[in-house]
Amino acid sequence: MKFITLLNEGKKENLISKYGNELIFDNNDFISTIVDSDPSSTKKYSEWTINQVIEFMKVNDGASLPDVITQITDSIKTFNDVAQSITDEDITFAKKLHSGIDDTYIKGGPRDIYRYRSYWELQTLLSAIDKRKKDKEQEVEAKKDVDKIYEDSRFLIVQPYSHKASCYYGAGTKWCTSSKDNEDHFDRYGTDGRLIYIIDKQSKDTTFGKMAIHINRNDNVWIYDQKNEQRSEQFLLDRFEPIAETIKKMIKGDDDYTILKKIAEGKLTPSTQKLTAPYFKKMDKEDVYLSFDDVKEYLSLFSQTLEDYEIESYAYAVDSPYGYESYYYDPYNFMDELKEGYPLYDFNAGHLKKLKEVLEIAGSDLVKSFKTTPNVSKEKLIRFKELGHDLKDYYELYDLSIFDKDGSLEKMGEFIGSFDAKFLDTFDDTYGYAKNQAMEVGVQKALKEELCEIYKPIGIELESACFYKYYISISKLISMYEENLEYNKNLSLNEMLIDYVENNLTINVEEPHNLAYENIDQETFAYYFNDNMDSAFDNLLERLQDSDSYIDLKVYREIYNFIENKYGWNKTVSVEPLSKNKSKDTVIEFFKINPETNKIDFQLKKLGNYGIKKGSAKLSTIQKLMTNYQLFDPFDD
Repeated sequence: MKFITLLNEGKKENLISKYGNELIFDNNDFISTIVDSDPSSTKKYSEWTINQVIEFMKVNDGASLPDVITQITDSIKTFNDVAQSITDEDITFAKKLHSGIDDTYIKGGPRDIYRYRSYWELQTLLSAIDKRKKDKEQEVEAKKDVDKIYEDSRFLIVQPYSHKASCYYGAGTKWCTSSKDNEDHFDRYGTDGRLIYIIDKQSKDTTFGKMAIHINRNDNVWIYDQKNEQRSEQFLLDRFEPIAETIKKMIKGDDDYTILKKIAEGKLTPSTQKLTAPYFKKMDKEDVYLSFDDVKEYLSLFSQTLEDYEIESYAYAVDSPYGYESYYYDPYNFMDELKEGYPLYDFNAGHLKKLKEVLEIAGSDLVKSFKTTPNVSKEKLIRFKELGHDLKDYYELYDLSIFDKDGSLEKMGEFIGSFDAKFLDTFDDTYGYAKNQAMEVGVQKALKEELCEIYKPIGIELESACFYKYYISISKLISMYEENLEYNKNLSLNEMLIDYVENNLTINVEEPHNLAYENIDQETFAYYFNDNMDSAFDNLLERLQDSDSYIDLKVYREIYNFIENKYGWNKTVSVEPLSKNKSKDTVIEFFKINPETNKIDFQLKKLGNYGIKKGSAKLSTIQKLMTNYQLFDPFDD
């Protein structure tokens, strides 16, 4: 090692002595830098480098000497790394890049730096080596993303599955799918059917050496030459006559069953194959992955079992597509249900407390129907606190309920139905909307539970998203086909699955509207109901406490209780005839009290001829009316 060091130091001194007087070297440090940068153990590149630096500086006046030295010495380091692997093909390719290269002389000793007469010759060779390396890398990458459909000594047929692969195999053409500047064209053609390139490896023809075929999803075929001119199928077959039969079969394409069999046998790369089912997503060596666009497409496998409208009813109930409204709760039932007291079961403790306050203000005896049931179970206390309530309100609020032994719920329903029109309208709207939303969510949950894995018995497993992402093994699909191969072989995957579902699965799920009342989602109901009803009660209490809203609340309460106890609200009551000898042929029904006038809204109906009169009158007039109808005009107050 010491000997080599002494030799190199001696060589450096000799080079300084030989070239130190060159004007470009204002000091000997530059020569030392060149020698020190020489990657060879014997500093065999140093003198060649010095000469190239001198020549470069002569023809590039004003160039930076340190930069030139760095540039050339970096190239020397690269050359030293690749020198042992330089081939004649590299030198020939360099000749194509620059015709001035003396390729014959260089081939005589490509590892000898002095075979390169100038720096640009060396740089051209290094560029050629780098480009060939990148081209090789591109080739390797491109070959990963193609299916090699056919190859012999002359012809190659490939189906590219990436833009890189398309650019590589489509090089030298004007096909938009091979344009390096835009991937969109390849993406569009590659996803809409099959894109296939046929290549004559021996041809120098720049027009018909390569031809492209695009077969879209509707099996329409387009054929293009290298100039991107459209050609006929017969022209293609004539041009590639030796492999015409192969091309015909390729254009027709393998059926789904054959593709599955070839993948199972390792003859096709699964990641590059497509099956014809619209919901096909991808394949690997073991499984086929399905991606349904929506619930309707998911349920389309039952198309031979269910009518279209049945599939749509399930799909819309689950999906609730834009513009579609689900109506499960009939708002016209509300008043009838209220008369029975049913909606009051949905009041929470806060609502009941406020209802009690309303009844107290109205002076209704129904206030006596409330009771407090002590219940201090640990679980209930924890839940009460979780809801943010103070435990001091526990007995007063949380356990408040209605004692319904004597029909109090029905009476309270009748009270609400007639006491305040504004509150009733809000209650009606809020209850109906909350019920419908809760039913919609409940039906969705019920259908999801019933239908999400309905195909599992035949091997279609849930991957991730219910109704959307599934998978099935390739071996299972093949066995489905082979249960009746003579008939199934030519069926698409979708057709085969529809037949298989019809013969092997049943769907026993109630129609969505029939599921609504037994699948009400209570959380959803509470979300849309509780806060709105709190506001409705607060507004009612505010009006009751506001003297401007009621002309005389005391009188209002007296009138209300009189009608409630004597006749009842929203009930038909017979009106006494003029004399005892006449039959009772007229009935009256009381609806509500106008708080601004304390008049009672009512309706008179003549039995037999369906005659109806509506009006509003004071209580005194009503009392007279009920005693003797024919003596006065009930609408003349």
